[in-house]
Amino acid sequence: MAESIKLTLGFAVTPRTRALFDGTVRPEGIQLRCESQFGDGLDNTGARHRAILGGAIDGGECSTSSLILARMRGVSLRGLPIFPARQFRHRCIFCPVTSTLSHASELKGKRVSAHRYNATTAVWLRGLLQNEYGVSPEEMEWYVAEPDVGEEAVCPPPKSVIVNFIPLPRTREHAIELVENGEIDAALEPYGSLAKNSRLRRLFRDYHGEEADYFRRTQVIPVIHTLVLQEELVAQQPWIANSLLSAFRKARGLAEKYMNEEEREEARWLSEAIGYDPYGYGFDVSTRKSLETLIRYQLQQGLLEREPALEELFFHETASAWLGLD
Repeated sequence: MAESIKLTLGFAVTPRTRALFDGTVRPEGIQLRCESQFGDGLDNTGARHRAILGGAIDGGECSTSSLILARMRGVSLRGLPIFPARQFRHRCIFCPVTSTLSHASELKGKRVSAHRYNATTAVWLRGLLQNEYGVSPEEMEWYVAEPDVGEEAVCPPPKSVIVNFIPLPRTREHAIELVENGEIDAALEPYGSLAKNSRLRRLFRDYHGEEADYFRRTQVIPVIHTLVLQEELVAQQPWIANSLLSAFRKARGLAEKYMNEEEREEARWLSEAIGYDPYGYGFDVSTRKSLETLIRYQLQQGLLEREPALEELFFHETASAWLGLD
């Protein structure tokens, strides 16, 4: 098929996507423009999500929570079974290095920051705190950096949950500074780079142990980001969905070539902990269970009015991925 369709997608540069950025892998029939920079500092990811949801680009790597909430608002986009970010969240709770906190249950009554209340990492961690450690969202005081609380979801956070904006400047960096200074007790943030911040530490010192145990009990490894496209693109050219799915799978297959030693070590641990490749890009049992768990957490947290079926969220054009025939 000759290259005929131009698409601009926004997604992060990772070992699993770098072959798409450097041109080693090209989707058949598509002139793909890959964008990775949308905002400054830690807001780059949020700015990318806003560009995708606002239709400024054709699609890309989007918060899975945002995808679900957008579909419930009638936004004309759907997901492909491509999950560029899929990782356990226990590692994403940070507190000051001087903090006396030693267990997740001790977050009861504490001040906690998240860049956005509806963000996928925040939804997952509230679900884990409530269902695994007995701390409900109402039992913490929330501080957020991004000013779209309640706008993204049809349902705003329940009135029983206290959600405050952090002081100006409302940036994720400032939220981290407030945690460093002890003005906020903990941060729920997905950035592994925070582990190298000398003023912070992870709440779970043995986070790998917590994560492996969680998977053994639940078979869930959180789906954080999903690749999405504007619906009209696939309606006009249905083959685009499978072309992109094939290209992202090929790029994923070259991931080790682009990994540094730290990334290789993490990949080895993950393979040993769960026994399979979570980046299979399909709807296997664990992936379905993980998506269903995220939806259940959104319902539990009052962010959804009803439970959507997965068929409402994803394109049917990738039929083999739905049927597990890949």
